[in-house]
Order: sequence, then C-alpha cells, then structure tokens
Amino acid sequence: MDMTCIVGTDIASFVLYEPETLHHRASSPWGWFSDFSDASGDLGALTVPERSDGRLVLIDTAIPVHREDDDRLMWIGSDGTYRFRCTTEGLTSDEAQREYPETRDAPEGHTIHVTQERLLLDGGYLIPFDHTSDPVIPLAEALEKLLVAWLSLPNGTYRVTAHHLAPSDEDEVSIVLTFERVSSGVQ
Repeated sequence: MDMTCIVGTDIASFVLYEPETLHHRASSPWGWFSDFSDASGDLGALTVPERSDGRLVLIDTAIPVHREDDDRLMWIGSDGTYRFRCTTEGLTSDEAQREYPETRDAPEGHTIHVTQERLLLDGGYLIPFDHTSDPVIPLAEALEKLLVAWLSLPNGTYRVTAHHLAPSDEDEVSIVLTFERVSSGVQ
C-alpha cells in the first residue's frame, strides 16, 4: 500500500480501526477511546482495551513548538485537514528530513489487526459511541466530506508508526503512517 489521502478532524486527533470490531462501543460515551475520559481529565483514567489489544490506534496531531523567549518546548495539536501518506514502505528521503524526531512514536509503534482487508482512518466522526444527542453521519457523506478514508491492507497484524512532518509546502504530506507487517495471522 502506498496512498495519499486527506482527512479532517475537530478533535485534534485521528483514530484507525475496523468498524466491525468496535460495534460493541455503540452505547459508550463520547471520547471512550482517548486517554482523557473522565470529568477530572486524569491521564489514563480509563484503560482502553481496544488500544492495547490491536483493535484501535489513536493518532495525535501534536507537534513540538520551540518557544525562544523562554526556551521551552510546547506540544500543540490542532483541528483541521491533514494530508496523510499511508504506506507499507518507509519514509522517502524528503520525509525523513522533514520529520519531527520528537513526534516519532516509540520504537515499537502501535499494533493493529486487519481482518477485513481494510482500515478506516477517522477524524472522530464515525467511531462508535452513544449518539443519543448527536446524529450519526452516513459513511458516504463522511467519505465525500473527507472526514474519513479507507486504507486497503492485506489481513494480518501490523506495527503502525505515525511520522509528523514539518511543513514545506501546502500540498505536501503532513503525517506519514507506516505499516510494517509483523504477522500474517491475527491472534
């Protein structure tokens, strides 16, 4: 796989998953998939089993911003539209030069299981949750409005690494997702 897609978010992050594996979350509260899930905002207040067992990957938009006046590093995430390159190959030489090394995922990356030969890259619009007070957007509309994108991958288990790139041109990729196949079967 080597594809470019544009996906928007208004939660300053993206989620990567197979919709079929998350149907059981249709009655969960909004934000069940994030590290901040209770009213106090305690980091890690909720253990999200889908993130640890390979059914869901959360991709943050935060990049490092160096403040020269007080020599601090701040992490700023943002809503908006992002251009992704999703690949089973590595970074190009240009992407490697533009990558923020501080944003590179841990060496082990995140694991995701593919059982339906595709994943949904979602800006937070279609992930299952209790829509009692919020209408569900139809998949076709979300695809048309660039709120989600389908990624085609052979079934198997993959290590997903998010590489955030410094801007150089408005039409260039800002996040590269690399998928390294670690097994052909799903455990």
